[in-house]
Amino acid sequence: MLGKHLELLAKLLGRKKVCHGVVSVCFLPQGLSVAIAKYTLENKLALEFSDFFTITDQNEQANTLSRLANEYGLKQFHCHLLLAPADYRHLTIETPPVTNDEMREALRWKIADLVDFSVEEACIDFYHLPEAKHSSSNRMLAAIASSTAALKPKINRCELAGFNIEVIDIQETALRNLATLLPENNRGVAILHLLPKHGSIIIQKKGSLYLSRKLDFGFTDLGLESEVPSQPINDLALDIQRSLDYVESYYGIPPISTLAVIPVPSHTEIILNHLNENLSANARIMDISTILEGDTILTDKIQAYCATVIGATLRDEVSDT
Repeated sequence: MLGKHLELLAKLLGRKKVCHGVVSVCFLPQGLSVAIAKYTLENKLALEFSDFFTITDQNEQANTLSRLANEYGLKQFHCHLLLAPADYRHLTIETPPVTNDEMREALRWKIADLVDFSVEEACIDFYHLPEAKHSSSNRMLAAIASSTAALKPKINRCELAGFNIEVIDIQETALRNLATLLPENNRGVAILHLLPKHGSIIIQKKGSLYLSRKLDFGFTDLGLESEVPSQPINDLALDIQRSLDYVESYYGIPPISTLAVIPVPSHTEIILNHLNENLSANARIMDISTILEGDTILTDKIQAYCATVIGATLRDEVSDT
């Protein structure tokens, strides 16, 4: 009888831990962004909490994560560590003639001269881009590279809080996850996300990323309180239109007619008005609160700083490109 009990105990101890949800974390230069999504009875992820903490001290960040872990019971949640824009390089290159199993090692040496850190100690990943309109065009992919030295402190902070890191994600795919929830997903949609000093434009259709572009300016550079449009806001419209034109021409898909703009802390309507005056696509606000499961209400500031961590919690619900 004891033997049977021990056998049952071994089976119970050997079971995979139940995952109650996903916590996503991003360490930005301005502070800490966090999103917590919990599985519902229907096995859907519903946003339970999201906030931005203006904390830059690493010890205080670890303490904040520990507090959230205790408050929301996050020891049984998967952790998705989202890299900030400055934490990695996103490179579009020709696909090396190797299998997917060999791809990371091939990319390690192909991008060696394109990054400012040692590829020998870098974390490398990739995703395939859709095929071009012309069959003679070489198939392209997006190579992602991050310095291990830059990753370790962030991983350590999450582990000190007791988080179980399952995924290291990037801004582009996190935005893609949000885009799949929009009604324009099947037709294709562009998304604009602006942080204080950086920004991102992505264009996706049915979960496939066609284009991603980093901007070296953010909402604090746009002069939104000025009566005269600043050069950066003019550059923003130009970058978006060029991106739209490129995707239509290179991939041979119908024009992308919608640009969804994630709110900035204030004066989002000025950005919308300027873009609608200068783009072929219709620019509209993207209120993340209205497209998610759950009852969490998000302010414009939280959406600006936390949009991508919210998107990163949805990774398991979106098929990879």
